[in-house]
Amino acid sequence: MSEILIRASRAGDGVAGAQVWREMGSLFSATNPDTFHVPDSEGLAEWLEEIHAHKRAADDSLLLVAEVDGVVAGTLGATLHEPIEGAHRELQTDFGRRRLHIDSLGVLGAYRRDGVGTALMQAAEAWGRERGAELVLLETETNNALSVPFYEKRMGYSPREFVFRKELGAETV
Repeated sequence: MSEILIRASRAGDGVAGAQVWREMGSLFSATNPDTFHVPDSEGLAEWLEEIHAHKRAADDSLLLVAEVDGVVAGTLGATLHEPIEGAHRELQTDFGRRRLHIDSLGVLGAYRRDGVGTALMQAAEAWGRERGAELVLLETETNNALSVPFYEKRMGYSPREFVFRKELGAETV
């Protein structure tokens, strides 16, 4: 495996980001087609460029790119969340702490299990730690055979809650 370069997202990464985004859509929709799909390619790179330009300007956002031999192999997006006002009245203690939320992590299939995801996550954790984050939160599908073992066994995360989902269609009698 070649060296993995982790860097901040920059203008022009939209095309490569779109490739990662679409591949993740393909992977996730194969497991959960009722909640995921492959995003349309038309305009996707431009849409990502616009979103990333906005997020790059924000102090509470992180956008990382992993390169291997000059090829974008993965991306990560994260957001820093401040403690909320009135946290002492909340039941969950996490609301009173600065939290790093991993919004997205995607690695192209050709680079999975080669340390790209680990390098991206470690860089995000370091960024959050430097900014006073006390914990990291993220979501993944419970039946995702890649993500769950990666986060639990490789990265040391523990599952803490379930997110329940129910579609509301026409009510039947």
